[in-house]
Amino acid sequence: MASQAQFVSATLGINGLTCSMCSYAVQAELERLPFVQKATLDLNTNIANITFNDSVKVDMRKLVDAVYKAGFSVGYTEADYVFHQLPVSDQSVFSYQEETYEFLKPSTTVLNGRTTIKFIDKKFIAKKGHAFWAPLIKESLNGKTEASIYHITL
Repeated sequence: MASQAQFVSATLGINGLTCSMCSYAVQAELERLPFVQKATLDLNTNIANITFNDSVKVDMRKLVDAVYKAGFSVGYTEADYVFHQLPVSDQSVFSYQEETYEFLKPSTTVLNGRTTIKFIDKKFIAKKGHAFWAPLIKESLNGKTEASIYHITL
């Protein structure tokens, strides 16, 4: 199902930030990405708030990889999308910028307006959180590779 979804922003929980140099290293890596307009890191909460450029394709894998490149890991990944009356159910999919997103156990049936989506694939969430979702992700893949699809929930 094609969607008129649009990335607006993202929030990343970053594991291991202990000093302002750590925070700056992550911020610099994130802001090198052409689709990132601004990255603001809060060292007290270990959270990165990211706003995206409107006219550039957002690549969530590159966003998360930038954190790992800076030497840290991701505890959680959330992104705000703007939807226009998109019906959703378990294992329903939508496409955005030639990428496929599959919902697992969504808590609502129709998405409209700005909606926060939680990414649940391996590098996007802490190991403990991913362990909960791993059996459902494996079942949904059914022969597809994990790199070909994003698994998300609400």
